[in-house]
Amino acid sequence: MDGNGKKLRVMIVEDEFIIADEIAMIIEGAGHDVIGPVASVEDASARLATERPDFAIIDANLRGQSSAPLARSLAGMEIPFCVCTGYRLDDLKPTFGDVAVIQKPVRDKALLAVIEKAMAEIAARGG
Repeated sequence: MDGNGKKLRVMIVEDEFIIADEIAMIIEGAGHDVIGPVASVEDASARLATERPDFAIIDANLRGQSSAPLARSLAGMEIPFCVCTGYRLDDLKPTFGDVAVIQKPVRDKALLAVIEKAMAEIAARGG
């Protein structure tokens, strides 16, 4: 549950099964629902056409392809997200801008704190 006790729908976009499964366990362990995991920008875009997550976790690089187009789509849909990556933050800023970054390996408390912060910001704006 988020800070307000709301069960969230969290989309996971990750091309490495073990990491995707680890993230899914963290999300489900916190009482949220998982959409996916999906492993490509195309698959994520198809899911977004039929499902609207409350939050998304996207890998910066999916099968050698940047997930920046997906990040732009999520931003345009006003869906908060974070980027989960092994890359350095400085390497991502030019592509992803000022977005929360979770470093791999994923730490559950760090990931859940990013989600909770995003939901609190939305609630503060009246969303």
